[in-house]
Amino acid sequence: MAHRKKLRKWLIVLAVAALVCGIGAKCFGDYSAKQLQCNHVQLPADALPGAGPLKIAFFSDLHNSPELIDQAIGHIAAAKPDLILFGGDLVTAYERFHRTRWTIKAFGKLRSIAPTFAILGNHDYEKLAQLERVYAAAGIPLLRNQRIDWTTPSGATLRIIGLGDWNEGDEAPATCLAPAGKENAPVLLLSHDPESRWLLRRYDWDLMLSGHTHGGQLGNPFTGDSISFRSSMPAGLFDFEGNRRVFVTRGVGAIYSMRFFSPPEVNIIEVNRE
Repeated sequence: MAHRKKLRKWLIVLAVAALVCGIGAKCFGDYSAKQLQCNHVQLPADALPGAGPLKIAFFSDLHNSPELIDQAIGHIAAAKPDLILFGGDLVTAYERFHRTRWTIKAFGKLRSIAPTFAILGNHDYEKLAQLERVYAAAGIPLLRNQRIDWTTPSGATLRIIGLGDWNEGDEAPATCLAPAGKENAPVLLLSHDPESRWLLRRYDWDLMLSGHTHGGQLGNPFTGDSISFRSSMPAGLFDFEGNRRVFVTRGVGAIYSMRFFSPPEVNIIEVNRE
């Protein structure tokens, strides 16, 4: 009998400890998911050969986070970029897209800072018609297997290409990318999932910007490295097959609104700038 009482006592202690740890982890995860950083990335001139000095603000994966967008806009405005790019997943597929007015207002502010372009992420297809309306109302071009030529501050032509999402089977690179060796302008490629790079090997591009991974929403607290099972490029800058580069952002929002040692971020990418 005494043994059973002792066992019951220890089970209660363990249950309480597990509950406290669970609550503590959730509080820490919620807090960490709101600690938005602005991180700067320096790239050499050959990242976009011939484009000249360029400052790009890049962010992705808002996932229905109006509480973070104003912080993101503040960071971007302070950086005074030449160009602003959004990498997709404005919404979360299984959540209602609340009060779209905040999105229209936010992206309108971004457009007043610098030319702004966006692509779709895999979650966005669940609310595609609504998102198309939001971007149109904000005056933001939505690139879906499209290319535009944009004049850089130095007067060069930068080809910006936005792909449809690879996970949704919506990518059509042949419609907007030149075959390898046939391009005559620097190419900045927006593709939501960095794993799509394997489908793009025979096309001509220089720098690919992606999101999707969220940096795994989990990082090594000792090294700062992102831990992700979604991609071999979870976050940061990577070389890919010769002179190509892929940059993957941890994103602004988070699924279930929790992060652990993998804070959200906005990125300022500077090319060939002292």
